[in-house]
Amino acid sequence: MKRSGAFILVLALTAAGCAVNQDEEVARYRRIVDIPTTQPIAAPADGAPLTLRDALLLANQQNERLSFEGENYLQALIDRRRAAAAFLPTISLAPTYTFRDRSSGGADNPNTGAAGSAARTEIFDAPVAGEMNLFNGFGDVARYRASGATIEQRRALLLDLQEQLLLDVADVYYQVLRSEESVRVLENSLKVQEARLRDVRGRRAAGTARPLDVAQVEAQTSETRVSLLAARNDVRTGRALLEFLTAAPIGDAPLVDEYAVPEQLPHADELQATALQRRRDLQAAEAATRAARQNVEAAVSQYYPSVTLDANVFLYRESSPTDRDWDAVLRANLPIFSAGLIQADVREAWSLFRQAMLAASETRRQVRRDVDVAYGDLTFSAQRMAELRTQLAAAQQAFEQAARSNEVGLATNLERLVAQDQLLTSQLAFVSEEFNQKLSSLNLLRATGSLRERLESLPATTQPTTRPTVVSDAR
Repeated sequence: MKRSGAFILVLALTAAGCAVNQDEEVARYRRIVDIPTTQPIAAPADGAPLTLRDALLLANQQNERLSFEGENYLQALIDRRRAAAAFLPTISLAPTYTFRDRSSGGADNPNTGAAGSAARTEIFDAPVAGEMNLFNGFGDVARYRASGATIEQRRALLLDLQEQLLLDVADVYYQVLRSEESVRVLENSLKVQEARLRDVRGRRAAGTARPLDVAQVEAQTSETRVSLLAARNDVRTGRALLEFLTAAPIGDAPLVDEYAVPEQLPHADELQATALQRRRDLQAAEAATRAARQNVEAAVSQYYPSVTLDANVFLYRESSPTDRDWDAVLRANLPIFSAGLIQADVREAWSLFRQAMLAASETRRQVRRDVDVAYGDLTFSAQRMAELRTQLAAAQQAFEQAARSNEVGLATNLERLVAQDQLLTSQLAFVSEEFNQKLSSLNLLRATGSLRERLESLPATTQPTTRPTVVSDAR
């Protein structure tokens, strides 16, 4: 008996299921993390500036960490498809070919009904076998629901990693800017100190300056050179790290600081409420708790009976009885004694559920702490900026007075050097705190789960924010 049409259909369905669209698989998670832009983002060309927004978009587009976590999300989608398959029958083509020694006895062959000497030695059957789970103690339902919660967890973890990556890039970006501003301040100070050193050496040669004055100025100049070398090295290492995070050749592209710290901040309680609602790691922990609870139900379902239907439809049959086109078996299973294996699975599932609950509780407290710390850091930075601005103006004034007094002999060279050192320290502290304030603002956005939203609101073309000018050393 032949059923060539059904056989061809089975082969066609099997071949169609082998194809996997790799681009569409990747696009499933890229649609979640991609940030809409009016034009493609690429590495800056020679001499072109790199804004903070473009650096963040480059990292979001090219960093492998994000794609790696995206594959975890994709695997969760696949697991749910696998869980859903438990509700559907499985169909397979299971041909069998039997060959055996010819019997020499006289008994009839059960397959042919003929005498042993005429018995068939080769038998070929081509059945389409089907199996369907009719009832499995609701364990399949629990596993399907658990897979749905796991998808929510993986999606939240993907978005949480995205926010952390954006913050890491912003951190490095402002580290480079801080180091470059420090280089500028130190270079300006070094020019003044080298001019001062030439002047004091000339006066020493003329006999109007002491050897001590020369040594003091030379020591301070050398100390500034050391600080300048360290700052330049920080720029080099910072740019290398920025290239790593963005996966793009940044090179010596000028960094344009276009981010402005909001002048008004919401109340701390409002920020706490926003964080509890939007923090992705908290959403992931809560989803993991739901998945763990469904896994408990799946473990308990092992105590229930299960019912399975097996069926075979023969496309070709040589075994006896050859005139039978199909057969089916209804199987039931009720566990009576499992040597404690099911109980162990249930206990373990409850333990994992309690762990998930504890993790969610800790994450919730961590979110509150992050907001409190970030809010306090930003408030402190704003207050420190105001004091550093006052300190910088006073140090500039003190240095100018010490320099004029030294020129007319009313102050020692040591007093002038001390004033100059205080001015340089104030300049570097002011520059550093300026970028710390911006980073603290971004960290507060990260703590409330709003960093990506802030990035999306940044315009594609922006003007750099105007920073207070750091006063240069006077001669």
